Amino acid sequence: MAEHVNKDLIIKAFLDCVFYKSTGSTSLSNIADRLHVKKASLYNHFNGRDDIIFQTTQSCSEYIKEINFIPENYESVAEKYPAATVLKGIVSRYVKMSEKSPLFQIYTFVNEQKYFSTQAAKILIEEKEKFIEQTEKILTALVKYKKLSLEENKIQSASKWFVHGVNDILNFYLMKRKEIVMQNPETGDGELFTLETDNEGLEKINLLVEEFCTLFE
Repeated sequence: MAEHVNKDLIIKAFLDCVFYKSTGSTSLSNIADRLHVKKASLYNHFNGRDDIIFQTTQSCSEYIKEINFIPENYESVAEKYPAATVLKGIVSRYVKMSEKSPLFQIYTFVNEQKYFSTQAAKILIEEKEKFIEQTEKILTALVKYKKLSLEENKIQSASKWFVHGVNDILNFYLMKRKEIVMQNPETGDGELFTLETDNEGLEKINLLVEEFCTLFE
C-alpha cells in the first residue's frame, strides 16, 4: 500500500492521530500504523516528524483560507428574512462546518499548537478576522434592508463583539463534542465525526444571537 501513500494522506493521518493522542504524543510509528505502511515510507514525502508538523500547519492554513462562513447569496437572504433568522443560520452553518472532519481535527491541532508555533497562532487570528469581516457584510446587508438599527460606524465593533461571543461558546461546544468522540471507539473513517445534533449547545448560541438582535431592533 506504500505506493498509494502521498503527502495529503499522511497529513490527514497525522491530524487524526493528534485528535486522539495530541501532537506531542503522536509518533511516526503512530502515523504509519494508521496508514498500514512502514515508517520508512513516510520519509519518501517528509524529512521527519518536525517536517510533518510544519507542512501540516501550512496545509491547515491553506484549507481555512478557502472557507466562506457566509453563503454567496447573503444579500438576498438578508433582504428576505428577519435578522435573528439570518444570523442563526450563519452561525449554525459555522458550527456544523467546525464539528465535521477535517475542520474538527484541524482546530484541535491548531489550537494545541498555538502556544508553540507563531504560524498556528496566526491561523487562528486570521480565521477570526475573516469571520468578523464576513459578519460585517451580513450586518451591513441587514441594516441596508432595515432588519437592524445600527449606525454604519458601529458595524465593525458590533461584528467583533458578536464573533467573540460566538467563538467563546463554540470553543466550549467543540470541547464537549470531542469528549463524546473520545468516549466512543472508532467504527470507521469519518463516522465519529457524524454526531447527532447537540440541541442544547446550539440553543445557547441561538440565545446569544437573539440577545444581539434585541440590542439593535
